[in-house]
Amino acid sequence: MPLERARKMLADRIGAGEDIAAKVEIAERTGGYRDWLDLFATWRNSAIGDLKAIYEEKDTATEFEYASQTTDRSSPSSTFEYRKGAVRDGIRKLGSLIDRLPLALPESEDAAGIKSLHAEIYSRCHTLYAGGDYAEAVEKGFKVVRDRLRALTTHETGSEAFGKGKLYVDGAAAPHVDDDFQNGVKFLTMAIDKFRNEKAHTADGNITDPIRAYEYLRLSSLAMHLLDRAHIPSSGTTPQPATTP
Repeated sequence: MPLERARKMLADRIGAGEDIAAKVEIAERTGGYRDWLDLFATWRNSAIGDLKAIYEEKDTATEFEYASQTTDRSSPSSTFEYRKGAVRDGIRKLGSLIDRLPLALPESEDAAGIKSLHAEIYSRCHTLYAGGDYAEAVEKGFKVVRDRLRALTTHETGSEAFGKGKLYVDGAAAPHVDDDFQNGVKFLTMAIDKFRNEKAHTADGNITDPIRAYEYLRLSSLAMHLLDRAHIPSSGTTPQPATTP
């Protein structure tokens, strides 16, 4: 399992454990010991299942089982007194496992590819991608591009940013192909806008394949790298194409 996805799973279980720990006072005040114990058991079993999925054949899940284990007592209220401490012990164990993840799990083989995305695309999308939320990751990448266009021109679509917004991007290979370059960047941002609209009309964006999702992220990354060199020329001046090194 990718390291980031494992980290997210453990963090989610810690959050669920904290929620159960916060309900201790309700159980004590209302006498709802059995209900609280049922919540604890569900959380513990789910965490054990996640740990087995993350670590496969390793006995790491057993460490959590021992940390969160208590013996059933003569009554729910007696068992509750021991398990309200066990939930805290389990949370601490999950926290230590998060700290150990870089040692326990290697990064996925494609980590270098993901990390080479534009910094803003990576920071906003890599956790979603690593967690298998491919449609959300792609949608977030498209939104990052639109946000950049809006920040540059007040327009969030490529057609309006390069039309009404008069956006200009440095980087053409030579002056005589500058128009081609400007149109290329404009049509790239327009394509991103069209893809975003298309995928917004289905529940999962038709993206279940990690490779296809990565390709869409790379598309947004390219747009962001190009827009890093974008500006609106001063009124009355003619943009001078800057050749790439």
